[in-house]
Amino acid sequence: MNDAKAETEGVIKPIKPSAIHKICSGQVIFDLSSVIKELVENALDASASSIEIRFRDYGSTVIEVSDNGHGVSPSNYETLALKYHTSKISDFSDLLGVRTFGFRG
Repeated sequence: MNDAKAETEGVIKPIKPSAIHKICSGQVIFDLSSVIKELVENALDASASSIEIRFRDYGSTVIEVSDNGHGVSPSNYETLALKYHTSKISDFSDLLGVRTFGFRG
């Protein structure tokens, strides 16, 4: 892997505005099972070999996923939950090379 790619891999960054409407139009989470699927895929993308899912009030108040994956770098905390941000892609064409479960932004 080249040094430039290694430096930016895993960095949460904005998706290009021209790609947002193409990607997000089909990316809606409708139900609890979709939430769980996304959280488990995030854990698997982080190389987790153990994943534990806990619910409070059948998931209506708390859904907690714990895993032994590599986690989120502290340098990404500021952009972690921002809308249209992801560490997986920056443009629509990047979807062709995604080798992870999730890419949601």
